[in-house]
Amino acid sequence: MKTPLLKIFLLLTLFLYSCGSSNSTVEKTVKVWGNCEKCKTRIETAAKINGVSKAEWNMDSKLLKFKVDTSITTINAVLKSVAHAGHDNEVFFADDYAYSRLPESCQYERRAE
Repeated sequence: MKTPLLKIFLLLTLFLYSCGSSNSTVEKTVKVWGNCEKCKTRIETAAKINGVSKAEWNMDSKLLKFKVDTSITTINAVLKSVAHAGHDNEVFFADDYAYSRLPESCQYERRAE
């Protein structure tokens, strides 16, 4: 009598554990335009919204690598935040006002929309 109950309990426990431990963290790499250390700081700060655990922008490759918990926020929300800070990326263009507020040394050559 104890063995069937124990098996049911163990199966139920494993099922509940597997449902609760789904991995919703995604690592993403996207191109973000910028020029200098000031850009690096601005891009990384803009990318670190709620749900982002890591954001690193490489000045040479222009690649932003970030880890995002998609149960909290979306990849697009991160990229929109970067665009609002004045930096074009693969998905969103910064609006002209945000771009014009960048220091002159940070104003990169913009690609055609």
